[in-house]
Amino acid sequence: MKKYLPHLIAVVVFILIAFIYCAPVFSGKELRQSDINNWKGMSKEIVDFSEKSGENTMWTNSMFGGMPAYQISAVYVGNLIQYLDKVFTLWLPTPLSYIFLLMAGFYFLLITMKVESSISILGAVAFAFGTYFLLFMVTGHNSKVHALGYMAPVIAGVILTYRGRILAGTAITAVALALELFANHLQITYYLMLIVVILVITELYKAVNEKRIGDFVKASAMLGIAALLAVSSNVTNLWATQEYGKYSTRGPSELTANKENQTTGLDRDYITDWSYGIGESLTLLIPDFKGGASEPIGKNNKDALKEVDNVFRQNVSSFGAYFGDQPFTGGPLYVGAVIILLFVIGVFVVRGPVKWWLVSATALSLMLSWGHNFMSFTNLFLDYVPGYDKFRAVTTTLVIAQFAIPLLAILALVKMVNEKDFLQKNKKRLFYSGGTILALTFLIAVSPGTFTDFKTEREVEQVMQSVKDQQNPRELVDNFFDSVSKAREHIVQSDAIRSFMFMIIAAIVIFTFLRFRYKKEYFIYGLLVLVMFDLVSVDRRYLASDDFVKKSANVVPFPMTHADQFIKQDTTQSYRVLNLTANIFNDASTSYYHQSIGGYHGAKLKRYKELIDYSLTREVSALSSAFQKQDSTRELIMYSQPALNMLNAKYFIYNPDAPPLQNKGALGNAWFVSAIKFVPNSDSEVVSVNSFNPATTVLVDDRYKDKLSGFTANADPNAVIQLTNYKPNHLIYKTSAASEQLAVFSEIYYDKGWIAMIDGKTTDYFRADYVLRSMRIPAGDHTVEFKFEPEVVSIGEKISFAGSALILLFAAFAAWSEFKRKRSVTTDHS
Repeated sequence: MKKYLPHLIAVVVFILIAFIYCAPVFSGKELRQSDINNWKGMSKEIVDFSEKSGENTMWTNSMFGGMPAYQISAVYVGNLIQYLDKVFTLWLPTPLSYIFLLMAGFYFLLITMKVESSISILGAVAFAFGTYFLLFMVTGHNSKVHALGYMAPVIAGVILTYRGRILAGTAITAVALALELFANHLQITYYLMLIVVILVITELYKAVNEKRIGDFVKASAMLGIAALLAVSSNVTNLWATQEYGKYSTRGPSELTANKENQTTGLDRDYITDWSYGIGESLTLLIPDFKGGASEPIGKNNKDALKEVDNVFRQNVSSFGAYFGDQPFTGGPLYVGAVIILLFVIGVFVVRGPVKWWLVSATALSLMLSWGHNFMSFTNLFLDYVPGYDKFRAVTTTLVIAQFAIPLLAILALVKMVNEKDFLQKNKKRLFYSGGTILALTFLIAVSPGTFTDFKTEREVEQVMQSVKDQQNPRELVDNFFDSVSKAREHIVQSDAIRSFMFMIIAAIVIFTFLRFRYKKEYFIYGLLVLVMFDLVSVDRRYLASDDFVKKSANVVPFPMTHADQFIKQDTTQSYRVLNLTANIFNDASTSYYHQSIGGYHGAKLKRYKELIDYSLTREVSALSSAFQKQDSTRELIMYSQPALNMLNAKYFIYNPDAPPLQNKGALGNAWFVSAIKFVPNSDSEVVSVNSFNPATTVLVDDRYKDKLSGFTANADPNAVIQLTNYKPNHLIYKTSAASEQLAVFSEIYYDKGWIAMIDGKTTDYFRADYVLRSMRIPAGDHTVEFKFEPEVVSIGEKISFAGSALILLFAAFAAWSEFKRKRSVTTDHS
């Protein structure tokens, strides 16, 4: 107990810190997270279907016409590892569970690296309370934070394996990586992989120098086995995601236009839309170096308005505080002034491969986060590093820095505490490192304008456009931005002074300890208080008590409107809704109540995204203009939108407080066509969608000509096809026709799981109208079915069960072996 007591104390400390920070949870409140609300909208059909039927569906029709549910609300019961997650987060509620996991995971890594418990607690707090993690929690990026929580334990397992504790290290790596993958944020896992790759390179360098290549190969092979076990336990999700990814926005396009902007994944401009400015990287040291969050200057910076010209004060107060390179931001990455001071010292005083591992990881993180501001480097990764082009928002790479910087800072602190002659041996290094970062911060505090411009070209252009009709607009804009610059300069200067003061206090504490060598506990706990006060005071700007609401207020994320109520009276089994009052293709509110033409998801089907770009955006614009005019042409314009009609957009919401307009041009769930137009490729097909009549003609790519061999299209005015039973994953139609017909179904084509049957016999179908399904229907009366039964799920669940069971057995064996080893050592010593 004496040996494990410090760790138990650490766990208690982490729980207390999490509870204190999230005190509103005690009064029955919870975070209101925008992305969680959006998830509720995305997953509503899936959840409702599961509760009603007891089945899990891997397909939803609630958004973008229909798409796989793999990355929305899929349930994979085969993975036994998932039950360990609740154990490691102590069944704590959100976000306490994530804050605890971040601290406990980093603490475990430091203990593995033989850092004493008190310093490890400091490091755990420094890691967990970097602003990025708190910002993720506020917005509801729960899976992202969840995955970050297991990042440090994975690294711990890898390090332990290379340190010779192969059995224990492999088991820890397998369990931690399995949980990391279970958290289901592959972008974070990818960045973890980059950290591990750099670590392995430094381990290889070390092994070569020490002539231990055999040990390195053995350890690497065991880590490979751990990775295979971790992947196998999560294979259902990974396999399904990999299969779907080829057809989603993360996969390649068949279109040839704008090729220079395309990668084998996302488009370059989409990947780099959120790019950190090179100068913006100073937010790691000074949180509001670029103004902070995208919110009005007057919201949290009343003092900044004091020096503003009275003529412009009100306008400046409502103008944005943020002036960085991103379109907007919830806040900066701030790792702490005290931690940055220790990190810079660590760069000078820490020796060996571990330093270069962490410095390299930090540098890589920063350079990748610059995105379009360092496009040559970004293109290098997009073109030659596998998988990098699958992820957007390159600013997220900064999580690597948020891991590496506190770790190197703590290793520097360990040297200070453990080396009695540290001051004598490192006087110059301390002076150069500490002096450099203090001098930089002081200069920014004295003259912030030397290091940053307080306005952006984009802002100036926007304001110029708004005042172009006034007299002397250029002079007016210049005077306005003079006032804006004064306010923003005050914001930057205040935070620079703040960071400088924290570093001065930390420097004094460090110097006095190194000079007089008083009790180390006082030194460590003094720094812990300083680090906590530094970080938490900034974190409270972004995650505070005001962000918690009563649970009852969080149950329904989107209040039902009058338009929603009207549509809900329609008892038709399946139709779609276009909500012109929402941000259509970035909206989950419509999906919460209806099957939506739009939706909210970062990995929609690629072809649907292209249909949005080439057709739907144009049609939505035409409708919006028509509704504003409210003249006799409105009905005609509604009727003449081919893409919306073939997608069965039955209702158009143009005012949430008014009944929606019913689209008489909507073609229903399925229909027969009398003409076929073959197109040579995807380029021709997507363009043709804008100029054909989907009610009578079907667009078919030449590659599907064989599906129509021997078929002659002919009109049968008495032919009928009707949807008679609807489930998200099972559709049943009844058909009747005097001759063979060609049916088009207003369902999104995705052949990796959808099986078509006529009278119970599997039947071929093919893609038509760029995104829909088409099928030949024999003469007579028939039952047509579509079932979504992806093999990746049925097969994957069996592999997942076996893989996760193997991990648990291997972990149990490793724990038993470790117990025997320690018992043997104890017996030998006695």
